Amino acid sequence: MKNFIGVVMAFALVRVLGGKPTNGYCVGAKCFTVYTETVDFNSAQKSCQQKGGYLMTVRSTVADDVLSDLLTGVQGHFWIGLRHTGENCADTSLDLKGYAWITGDKITNFTNWKSAEKVCSQRCVSQSKDDLKWTERHCNDAIQGYLCEHNNTVKCERFKSGSPVLYKTPLGFSREDLTEVPNSTYATRQDLGTKLICVGGKWYEAPWICDMYNGGCDHSCITKNNVNMCTCPPGFRLQSNAISCYKVPDDPCQKAGCSHKCSVIGDDHECHCNSGFKLSEDRKTCKDINECADDRLCPEEHSYCVNTDGGFECECRDGFKKGKDTCEDYDECVSAPCEHDCVNTEGSYYCICGEGYKVSPENRDKCSLHCQDWECPAVSCDPNNPFQCDCPRGFILEERATKYFCIDIDECEMFYCDQNCNNTPGGYICSCTEGFKLVENTQCVQKDTVDGSSTLTTFDTFSPTTRSPTEGPSFISAGSLLGITACIIVVIVLMVCLIHRIMKHCGKIDSYKLRSEDMHSLQQVTSETYSKQFVSNKTSKI
Repeated sequence: MKNFIGVVMAFALVRVLGGKPTNGYCVGAKCFTVYTETVDFNSAQKSCQQKGGYLMTVRSTVADDVLSDLLTGVQGHFWIGLRHTGENCADTSLDLKGYAWITGDKITNFTNWKSAEKVCSQRCVSQSKDDLKWTERHCNDAIQGYLCEHNNTVKCERFKSGSPVLYKTPLGFSREDLTEVPNSTYATRQDLGTKLICVGGKWYEAPWICDMYNGGCDHSCITKNNVNMCTCPPGFRLQSNAISCYKVPDDPCQKAGCSHKCSVIGDDHECHCNSGFKLSEDRKTCKDINECADDRLCPEEHSYCVNTDGGFECECRDGFKKGKDTCEDYDECVSAPCEHDCVNTEGSYYCICGEGYKVSPENRDKCSLHCQDWECPAVSCDPNNPFQCDCPRGFILEERATKYFCIDIDECEMFYCDQNCNNTPGGYICSCTEGFKLVENTQCVQKDTVDGSSTLTTFDTFSPTTRSPTEGPSFISAGSLLGITACIIVVIVLMVCLIHRIMKHCGKIDSYKLRSEDMHSLQQVTSETYSKQFVSNKTSKI
């Protein structure tokens, strides 16, 4: 096991470094590789070091023959591990001319110089397939590639069988004619259809550790109870070599129609579902399991269960947020939703308004002017325009001795209700006589022609109707008679006289104005506009 771990680490290193060589060979306890990558001398040496080696030293005719073999099929010049630093120019060595191997020594049994001339400067050596002579050049030149050398002290013997054997080395190249096999190489014996790996100088048959060459498996490798084994996809089975898969004739899973998973059981099949699903009645398709049907899920207070496709989630109810383990109250008042004051409650909040205001029934976050009496002092008066004051809806602005008041509008005088009307501060109440029912808030219809039981509707400052409290109904009662016309004309004449007296009493009064853009949804109405509205509505009832 210890040997296997060491091999796995070496194999992982090769995978991390990447960059497969174009060719490679092992002989004399050494492995040599060639890389086609345009680099200078220093970059080439650094790349070899990262791969666990160094630039190739050609010290013998055997190494020169290997170099010639490695360069077969590649073009250009390639760096070898021989360089001159430009120092020790007094060196008269006839062998290396003052050069030294990248390993730091000058020991050699072989030289192959292209030129006998001695040059004392920084130079490095390259070779090519077209010219195997040692060529001196500047070390900064970017040429077509480089050759690396790796120590191969731990190795396995090659198989002596006559059948071809492919050796895949951890250095990234594969060959059938290796004479020396480096450690962590795996071999495929084509005569037996088996795979073996070299660990510590010994061969081990697949499957081995799954992290290395997929355990030697053709498909996939798993480790179960500390045992490595090969597996096959649905419809395939392991061959007798325990690493290869063969297709099962008439695989039952191919036509099973399983929506999620299928497994072969003998000559039959069985469908399975992913987590969070269950088989439908047809035993093929999978349907979602509603986990939320289990009341034990999401037991935390203020939480509830939300079913998802294949699972569920616990969510917090409105007004709460997820804490560390529970749903905690969310203080909505932190975001200042209320126009005036905010009071936080468990799971919610409510707004309160200052004196003279009430919470708007149309928007619970807003405050609107409110008057509980028949008249109240006007507010927010413009000193440059006294008639620009704010009054609650359903009130009219009136001046009294340089002071301004909001006077309740008697909507009942404007004939909003079809039958009975009761005026209230800022609103009114419609009702019907016996035998009639109230519909559309203001109309009275006989009971035998409409469903419902309500005969009384209250209209305050924000009544549920779509029109302003001072806006008259758009219909004429079915019971209206043309004979009333003359009486109404008389009433109009009397009202004109009354308006004339009011205007003389109050002076110049601005026209009715509703400022819808005001933040308090306020209404400014003067006695003049009220009188005009009164006359208009009386006329519309004719």
